[in-house]
Order: sequence, then C-alpha cells, then structure tokens
Amino acid sequence: MLLNIGRNVKKIQTGTIENSLCPNCNFKNGLKFSIYGGFVNVIIIPTAPIKRTIIVECDNCKKIYKLIELPYEIKNIFQKQYKKSPVKTPVWQFSGSFLLAALMSVAIYTGIRAEKAEKTYIQNPFTGDIYRINNDGHFSTLKVKSVIRDSVNIYLNDMETSSGTGINEIDIDENYKRTQFFSKENLKELFDKRIIYQIDRD
Repeated sequence: MLLNIGRNVKKIQTGTIENSLCPNCNFKNGLKFSIYGGFVNVIIIPTAPIKRTIIVECDNCKKIYKLIELPYEIKNIFQKQYKKSPVKTPVWQFSGSFLLAALMSVAIYTGIRAEKAEKTYIQNPFTGDIYRINNDGHFSTLKVKSVIRDSVNIYLNDMETSSGTGINEIDIDENYKRTQFFSKENLKELFDKRIIYQIDRD
C-alpha cells in the first residue's frame, strides 16, 4: 500500500532585521527576513511540522542569504527580535502523530487482550476452535471436533500454505477429513512453542 505523503510550506512571518548592515553593500536597515514553515501530511492528515527556514534579502542590492550565512552580530539581533514575537507551532500540526500514537496504543492493548484470551482458549478448548499452525514455514490449521475430559479430537487440515496470509483460503470444511486425538497438555506445548501461533474462536 502506497501512502500519499506531502509537504505544505508557506511564508509565516516577515520583518526587518533592525539596526543591521547588509554584508554585501553595507546598506542599513534593508535586511528583510521571511520565515517559511509548514507541515508534513500523510494523505490529508497533518503529521509533523517542518523545520523552519529563514531567508534574508537586502532591499538595496537584492542579495539573498540564509540566516545561518550571516555574521554573528546580525543573527544575534534577529534572535532578540524573534524572542519578542515568536511564531508558535499550532498543536493541530501534530494531529497525525497523536492519531498514530492512539492507534498504536489500541493495537498494543488489543494484542495483549488477544494473547490473554488465547492462553485461556488453549487450556479450555471448545468445539469449533481453529488453531493456526506454523511448522517450519508450512502454515495450516487444526480444528477442534470434540473435547472429552483431557483429550481433544482434532480435525487435521489436508492442505498447507507457504504463507500465513493464505490460511483463510484453506480453512474450508472439505479440507478437514482426518482426525487425531491430542491431550490438552500436547496442545499447550505446541502453543508454548508457537507452533500453534493463533487461536480463532467464534
């Protein structure tokens, strides 16, 4: 899946660097600054602000500088001016980052809950439970047919796939023809070894 990532940059503040001389032509009070800023957006959601760029142009000779290229004295004057009226970064420019953090928190919470549920499922099998298995890169499923005390009668899937994403395609009734008994302890060992890596229960 390709993400549409873009940049939204615009001029957010302008002004004159007071009491300063152009290093090129020595014209006084002619250094005009422009601050450019913006944000990165994923699809249409603002995700993070872009580092600001400060461009300075002399009104007299039209020489253009980046602020970092100017002498220390001029940069110091600019910094003192800027502290009096700084440009604040709007909180909404972080909205995508906040959304991503929230989604990650939900995913982690959901994963923890699913893991706890699966530990309960493996200790208390129900008819119809589907065990997704990964045996050295060979993916398939087992299906609980019945539970008799500590023994579990399991349908074996006759098909396998080389990828976990193909599991749903082979999880069909016609592939479950053979059965085999497992003890609950056997199933727990397979789960602990992550051979049974996921349990689906309706």
